Amino acid sequence: MFKLLFVDDDPFVLSAYQRMLHKTPYHCHVLQWPEHLMTLPDLTDFHIAFIDQQMPGVSGSELLLQLQQRYPAIKRVLVSGDVEFALQQKSAELILDAVVNKPCSKSSLISCIEQFAKEQSRP
Repeated sequence: MFKLLFVDDDPFVLSAYQRMLHKTPYHCHVLQWPEHLMTLPDLTDFHIAFIDQQMPGVSGSELLLQLQQRYPAIKRVLVSGDVEFALQQKSAELILDAVVNKPCSKSSLISCIEQFAKEQSRP
C-alpha cells in the first residue's frame, strides 16, 4: 500500500485531501501540527510527504529539509499558494521531488502521486 503524509496547519485543507483520496488505493495520513512531524513513530513507512510551505513557526521547506536529511527515501513535495516565492525561499540544500500549487485539484494530486507510484514499481 502506498502511504502518503500531508502536513498542513489548516484542518479544512487536510480534510479535503482525505476526501480526494477516499476511494483510491492510497493510504492518507494527515498531520495538523508540523512540530510533531519528526515524532511520528512510523515515519519511515511513508512514500511521499506533501508539506505546506506557509505554517506558523516553521516553513514547509524547513520540514522537508529535515525529512531529506533523516529519511532520504521519502519523496518530498512542497505545497504552496505562491510557488515562485516558495522556491525562492527554500534553502539551497533542499532537493524537492515535486511542487504542487495550493489549492490543487483531485486530478492533479492523483497525477502527482501516480507518477511516484509508477517510479517505485519499476524494477
